[in-house]
Amino acid sequence: MLGGLQMDRGGVLRVAAAALPAFAYFYNVGSIGFWLPLHVRELGWPYTYITLIATWYFTAVTLATPLVGLLSDLTRRPGYILAGGMAVVAATSVAMPHVENPPLLMALRALQGLGLAVGLPIALGSLSLIQGVRRGVASTVIASGLGMSGGAFLSGLMVEYLGFPALFYAAAVTAALSTLVALGWRPPPPPAGGPGLLAALRRMPWEVFVVMAGIAVRNTFASGVFSVVSIIFNKIVGISYTATGVVLAINPAVQASVTTVFERLMRGRALLLYSTGLSGTALAFYLYLTAGSALDLAAAQIALGAFYGATVVSGNTMIIALAPSEIRYTASSLYTFAFNIGWILGTSIAGKVMDAAGVEAWIKLAIAGTLVSGLIPLTLLASPRARRI
Repeated sequence: MLGGLQMDRGGVLRVAAAALPAFAYFYNVGSIGFWLPLHVRELGWPYTYITLIATWYFTAVTLATPLVGLLSDLTRRPGYILAGGMAVVAATSVAMPHVENPPLLMALRALQGLGLAVGLPIALGSLSLIQGVRRGVASTVIASGLGMSGGAFLSGLMVEYLGFPALFYAAAVTAALSTLVALGWRPPPPPAGGPGLLAALRRMPWEVFVVMAGIAVRNTFASGVFSVVSIIFNKIVGISYTATGVVLAINPAVQASVTTVFERLMRGRALLLYSTGLSGTALAFYLYLTAGSALDLAAAQIALGAFYGATVVSGNTMIIALAPSEIRYTASSLYTFAFNIGWILGTSIAGKVMDAAGVEAWIKLAIAGTLVSGLIPLTLLASPRARRI
């Protein structure tokens, strides 16, 4: 009896250690990712510069993410890669509040992106190996939602009462903790055997690329809105820093809450759930456009959290289930890779549109674009194996 209890406790600790990089990654998104745009807007930066921070950051993350997956599969030692990347995140978080020069701050955020790229592939890959694909994806999404929600909410309080530098230092703490845990714990290696890494990559089914295309197109339009979301809430709608933090926290909190529901509903329905989640983002953006209070924004965030939860759970599950198992860490990087490609494309032009025509013009464009993105995965109705997931 006692031995079983110890095994259960050890299993819980393994899952917690595997989930921590996802928590740290999204704590950074909820804190620095959400609040840095508002910080530099108050320094007088135009929208073009603000969205370029996201462009540089996501370019770095996008280049590094598949490389992290490949190296983790190839070396079979993802723990050392995780520790090195999170150490970079901690160091850059401490440095960022002391930099106001736009090119230098963009470069620092890009360097931080290189470090953060280790988080999701290793967390998702580890959890899917420990718990199985569906449960591993669900655990990753829950850890991510808790991290983002905590980062957004706590950062709002810190900005209100301590000032902007405090949120950067807090983000450094979560990254440093993830570094220490990675040094003391070894994530599971990918399954051995099979025809080898290159042969497995060549066997990647076409359906994976359709799933990736859906999230890439959705984010091409959504990224411009998300890159200035704290500005929309605080400067355009006019709610306080604390209220902004609370409202920002609602979306990831809802994601974490609905994940297990979608995991159960998804069996045989992942494709339709994914399509609905992509297009449903448009509803949240419409509510942003018409919002006049914190309550209106809260309703938009609840809708966004539900649709985002559906998208993340079903999209990751489809990719990992379809890809060869011997490249588990590589497959675990593909959703994030496609997600980030959309961010690069969108943020590279969104700021210019906002400076020329206003934030409202981009939100209207994003409503149309996200609606269309949900049609892309419907082409997989022709695939029996995609329909079965």
